[in-house]
Amino acid sequence: MANGCRDCRTCTKPGLIRMVQDWTLGVVYLCTAGLIFVMKRGFLRHCPQCKHRLGAHRRRIDGSFQD
Repeated sequence: MANGCRDCRTCTKPGLIRMVQDWTLGVVYLCTAGLIFVMKRGFLRHCPQCKHRLGAHRRRIDGSFQD
């Protein structure tokens, strides 16, 4: 499995920014007792390659992924 994908805004960010985002999101999950995590995983579509939200992936005007 690949570490990330080239169309994902999260996967293409620098490592330090991704680390800060991960820590911040972890604190949010902890403060909400995991409720936001369950809602996010249950109701939003995710990329099969990197597991991030599909809404965070770059697309062309016709809806296809940028390659």
